[in-house]
Amino acid sequence: MALARGEAEHIQVVVKTADAEHHRIRFYDPGKSPFRRQLRRVDSVPGYRDALVPVSSKSAAVDSVSYFWVTYRAAYDQKPGVYHDRLVVDAGGRETVVDVTINVSPVKLPVTPAIPAAFGIVTENLTVANDPAKSEAQMLEWADLVLDYRVNPYFSTWLDGTMKHEASSSPWPWHDKRTFKLLKDKRFNRFALPYHSLDDVELKEMLRWAAKKNLLDRAYFYLWDEPSKMDEYRQIKGYAERIHRLASEARVLTTFYCGPKDGPRQDDLFAVFDLWRGDTDIFSMSSWALQNDEANAVKARTLLRGREEFWTYVCMGPGDGQPNLLLDMDGYQHRAVMWRNWKEQTTGFLYWAVNAYAKDTATFAFRPDLPAGDGVLIYPGHLFGQEAPVVSVRLERWRDSMEDYELLALMERREGRPKAEEMLKIVYQGPDEFTKSPKDVERFRERLLNLND
Repeated sequence: MALARGEAEHIQVVVKTADAEHHRIRFYDPGKSPFRRQLRRVDSVPGYRDALVPVSSKSAAVDSVSYFWVTYRAAYDQKPGVYHDRLVVDAGGRETVVDVTINVSPVKLPVTPAIPAAFGIVTENLTVANDPAKSEAQMLEWADLVLDYRVNPYFSTWLDGTMKHEASSSPWPWHDKRTFKLLKDKRFNRFALPYHSLDDVELKEMLRWAAKKNLLDRAYFYLWDEPSKMDEYRQIKGYAERIHRLASEARVLTTFYCGPKDGPRQDDLFAVFDLWRGDTDIFSMSSWALQNDEANAVKARTLLRGREEFWTYVCMGPGDGQPNLLLDMDGYQHRAVMWRNWKEQTTGFLYWAVNAYAKDTATFAFRPDLPAGDGVLIYPGHLFGQEAPVVSVRLERWRDSMEDYELLALMERREGRPKAEEMLKIVYQGPDEFTKSPKDVERFRERLLNLND
């Protein structure tokens, strides 16, 4: 395998044992690995093999065929060159040696991502009744985990049974010293600040604090999720004006998948760029609304004015073979998510939740009103006998996609956008036209790593 410095790559090891009596598997290596190596078993969630459960060197097979996911990660200061690693798999008394050759490129991925990727963490699914300290510890653990995946976390709460939305990237109040320390983490490039929970005095103090700490250029307010009626637009306008009166440079983010469903510009998707102007600074459009036509992304970009930004997101859609993170999709659709964002020149990506599973059940379940996996990229660890949360195969594929984005961004800066676009064509031509070949992916990565030397 080939790795940039600061990058994670994976191999999968499939182990078949003869019968139930031999379902004991042991992994070991005869020497110390030169990499941060992680061994996980691929476990099932309802209907899908998606959970990556950490295992020790001894692992009980759950069936006659077991699937393991081995992740290698190169340090940022890793010396470029060729390395060798060895895994010995003992299954039922029969040993098999897996030799791994790792070529570390001189290319170094940035610690701070090249594009903001804001992922929500549903607060109510982490809180523990009558135990604020445990709730706080869980929130911090989840925030640190997603930061490690090149993701900017925000804690997400919907208010009063509406789509009114409170978002904050810190598990602590804004004025807590630990909040500033957290937001200084170089892995953050954007973060959410709270709004609805603050009165006028507190909002003014927070904005003054953010300006003094030089945080406002990286902050945003996510006030409402997917408004669709003119009355909702008016409410957002009131909130935004309150913020902008105190700090004109503050940014308001609003998500949308359609134009207004009432009023003189009913059903005009692109009307939002006029109707929200001066109120919304970050227009975050569903990729479903873009359909499979890149001309829609071009049009959205041309409608921007001044410092306005164009982000996209995926959720229940798009489908029909386009890039998304749903469970019934293949790995190429998962990986193509950030290929699409790079090609369509968005300035940010949003994913509404990593833990929006159904809470009020005795056992784990996806929400019945959503496609399987929508809003769930990380699972509660206790389902698999783990204390820490358990990530999904889909989150690993998304990180691979984000690392591809980073390599494309490095090439664009060095060789120009036309050269990088030509390289992307190896794997991606458009929203419904991208590779299904692992050889194409390897060729794409190899050329990116070589040209970025």
